[in-house]
Amino acid sequence: MATTAAPKASCARHLGNTPTKNHNQPKGNNYPHDPLEESVYNLIPEEYIPPPKEKRYRSQYADQARKEYVSDTKKTASMGPAKLPVPAPNGFMKKRNGVPKVEISKGERDRVIRKAPLPEKNSAPIKPCTKNFIEQNALDNINSMAKLGKGKSPMYLTKKDYGRTPDYLQKRIQEIEQAELQMANHLALQQESKARDDLEDQGIVVLPDEERSRILQGLQANWEKLNKDYQKLSLTVDTVPKIARKVNMEQQLKQYEELIDRFSHTNIHVRFNSVYE
Repeated sequence: MATTAAPKASCARHLGNTPTKNHNQPKGNNYPHDPLEESVYNLIPEEYIPPPKEKRYRSQYADQARKEYVSDTKKTASMGPAKLPVPAPNGFMKKRNGVPKVEISKGERDRVIRKAPLPEKNSAPIKPCTKNFIEQNALDNINSMAKLGKGKSPMYLTKKDYGRTPDYLQKRIQEIEQAELQMANHLALQQESKARDDLEDQGIVVLPDEERSRILQGLQANWEKLNKDYQKLSLTVDTVPKIARKVNMEQQLKQYEELIDRFSHTNIHVRFNSVYE
């Protein structure tokens, strides 16, 4: 095997190509790999096998078109007839020959403007006009306003609406004021809702009016009862228990008055977190 492979290698070096790896060689032989894949076998031109042609397109109306073409049934389909009849020399075009003629039936009345018919023989005569056009024109000119000449500006000071804001501007101002008022109300509502949400996050809620009025009525009843007891005290306070009782009742009355004044206003906020802590 070694003696037979040597001439092939020398031949490959003589041709300037290096031998490629022979796939038929046994796997035990470790030949160097050629990165260019050069071989003397590549010098043999390969046979060109043309790809198969696609099927030719054939219209489904081919038979019909061929039949019409052979039978001459559509000679003037695209370019018109091949020959036209030639007019006679005396059949030239005359005046108003191409204008269509409108035929008017005898029963239809033509729409021509006609004059008024003559008066009949026994008709009453028309009375003459007694209006004096000269005097009427003179009165019209006397009563009419003088026209302004060229170059003279009108007197705007004499207008009825001089110095007054036009109606469209007043309407526009009212629309702007209403829009600003609506925007202010909307912002106030947003701020109020945001403040309410912040208070709710902190555990502060608005006290309902029904509960507020019920608490206020209870405070007023307690104040009246305590005030009645306070009025029943003796005028002479000479002992320590009497002094202590009087001072205690005065402090309670003052506390009730502060609470009554506080619950008399609306929009009272109450914190519940501090109660349950």
